[in-house]
Amino acid sequence: MNTSPRLLLPFAVAVGCMYAAAQNDVRTDADTVRNAVSANRVAGVHEHAGALLGVAKSYRVTFDERAVTFQPAFGKDAPTAHEAKFATVSMHRGDHQLIATHLCKPTREHNNTSVTYTWPNVNERFVTKPEGLKHSYVFAERPEGAGDLIVRLAIDTSLTPNHNGSQWRDANDFGFDIGQVIGIDQNGARCAGSKRLCDGGLELVLPAAFVDTAHYPLELDPLISTATQALAGSDNDFPDVAYDAASDTYCVVWTQYLGGGQSQVVGSVWAASPLTYGYAFAINQPGDEDGVRVTNIAGLGLFVLIWVNYEPAGNWISGLALEPVQQTGSNVFPIDGPFDVYAPAVSGEATVLDDDCLVVWMDSSLGLLGCSVALDPQLQATVGTFQSIASGDVSEPAISKQGGNIGNHLVTWTYRPLGQPGWIRAQVVDHDMNLLGPAAWVQNAPQNADFSAVDGDGFKFLVSWEEQEVGNPSTTDVLGKILTVGSGGITSVGGVLDLSTRPNMFDYAPDVAMLGDKFGLAYMVADPAALFDDDSYVRVLSAAGATIGDELQLDVTPGINYPYEHAPRLIGKRAGDPASASDEGLVVFADQNTAATFDSDVGLQAVEAMGLGGTITDLGGGCGPGGLAISAGPAALGNADMPLELYGAQPLAVPFVLLGLPNARITCGVCDFVDPSNAWFVPNTAGTATTSFGIPGDPVLVGFAFDIQFVSLNVLYVGCPALPGVASSNIVRATIDY
Repeated sequence: MNTSPRLLLPFAVAVGCMYAAAQNDVRTDADTVRNAVSANRVAGVHEHAGALLGVAKSYRVTFDERAVTFQPAFGKDAPTAHEAKFATVSMHRGDHQLIATHLCKPTREHNNTSVTYTWPNVNERFVTKPEGLKHSYVFAERPEGAGDLIVRLAIDTSLTPNHNGSQWRDANDFGFDIGQVIGIDQNGARCAGSKRLCDGGLELVLPAAFVDTAHYPLELDPLISTATQALAGSDNDFPDVAYDAASDTYCVVWTQYLGGGQSQVVGSVWAASPLTYGYAFAINQPGDEDGVRVTNIAGLGLFVLIWVNYEPAGNWISGLALEPVQQTGSNVFPIDGPFDVYAPAVSGEATVLDDDCLVVWMDSSLGLLGCSVALDPQLQATVGTFQSIASGDVSEPAISKQGGNIGNHLVTWTYRPLGQPGWIRAQVVDHDMNLLGPAAWVQNAPQNADFSAVDGDGFKFLVSWEEQEVGNPSTTDVLGKILTVGSGGITSVGGVLDLSTRPNMFDYAPDVAMLGDKFGLAYMVADPAALFDDDSYVRVLSAAGATIGDELQLDVTPGINYPYEHAPRLIGKRAGDPASASDEGLVVFADQNTAATFDSDVGLQAVEAMGLGGTITDLGGGCGPGGLAISAGPAALGNADMPLELYGAQPLAVPFVLLGLPNARITCGVCDFVDPSNAWFVPNTAGTATTSFGIPGDPVLVGFAFDIQFVSLNVLYVGCPALPGVASSNIVRATIDY
């Protein structure tokens, strides 16, 4: 476990109430690595399939050999999408022409964030920033001639400019802005320039006096930005996440909505330890991309993205492989189409022994289909034979995040005959998408069930779904079931699990991932009376499916304007390495403003199950036949069940456990007792007493120590004259750590 600062899943008691008053008061054993991180600051440049692309939250940009096409992201409910093509036409000092761009060809270079076009003595530079595309010209030396310095831009767009070209809008006030022109010299001296419309575009002007006196190089610097980001519907939504163990990185993807029904996939790679932004990328593909999912092939160290591409002739299930360290993406490879295909889901290969991933999707004519997709080291894809997994009235497929060392994956879906409630079914497949045994019912109760999620280790799986409440059929609960897979087929372990069941509320949209030897569950909760006021949560379940402690509410943007947290997706690090003991993971979700701008952010919340804890030391002491107190720990933040044990007590003794602050003692006769902040009775069985308590989960408690002691009543001993018949054990000190 790493030692970076963490925040832990909140407990049901306040942090100030250090000790649990009841021995069976279960808390939580998962913690979060840090506060949620926003993908709002993502911006970058990436070369894919012959195109040089830039991407940020509020725009997309394509860099050609001479021109740049800027497309604002207005949101899914914006009626029209627009773009603007910018091309430098010429540069002048007064009447003296410095450069006529049609007479020369620039060289083009790029890195992860910027693109530079080099003209004679001038560098034209575009920097992708979250707030917009910074466009600048850097003049290496004073331009020849006299008068103002003028850069003329051609702007090809359907949008209409205002009087000076600062604002370009459509009839609904969607468009982009061009910021103030600023001149900045080598010494940091600044001078305001101006803009003026010209035939077919815009002129950027710096006054002659500043051009003559500036220390060179001199930069001329406007900013192109999206003016109106979204209507209620958001411009960045429906994220997903995968983990690669070889590079210790997460790949986070989502859909960006540009307006007018246009959309694209945005991807980003993040270092996992600690969680920090790496780079962003977009995909070069005609059509509109949506429904993106991502997984990992551990043996190759690759991420694989799968999505639906909408084209006039029909939909395609499409894919792309990404090598995260070299930042190299494959060409887009088709899997199925052009038909009415949709709802893809993808499962990775967690072992280092295979080179493929599994994809399932819906075909409106054929039902639920699946195949394997193999990648070679050159990122060339081979699509395997299609398997028919289920036909008829099927929908909403899901597949486990990986298949563990065993290589068995579980596919789940909703079976809903016309006019009947939905039921959940499951099918085991191997790592090549061969069906293993028959499909089985997971839930076929009278209540409607749908939208399942699943993950496991190849043998044991947790399936979760949303199901109609019995008491209020118009609302839903999140339920689950543990399944095992073997030669006898699919076996249910225990009954249905109540995972999130708020009466008369919508508990829905679950996602499941393994966190170490436990399961993580992400889900949404909504009040039927409050539109767009959903909350998203994550919690930890034991290997048997029992909920452990409280849930963590996900939030990335402070304040009251972003109350709509939705579409959470979860991955654990063991999805990239089934032999790993890591219990860390990452939750991604969308967080939408519903009060002002209606833009949507993507949040990343790192989570981790309980760590190794701090030291546990025997301080000795005790009096009479008080027995031996021990604790196996760990003294870890979030340990819901830290054991306290007493051995060697008298058979008829009545033991109590005392918890107190370090060195806070009560002395009586020859006995020293812990001055308790809390105490409770522990049953004695033949001289042995065992109990436990939950350690709260606030990181301010790291380094906090507490003392533990058992005091036994009803013993044949007088060590404390004021309390005859009382003996005490040794004192154990525990220091809290992660």
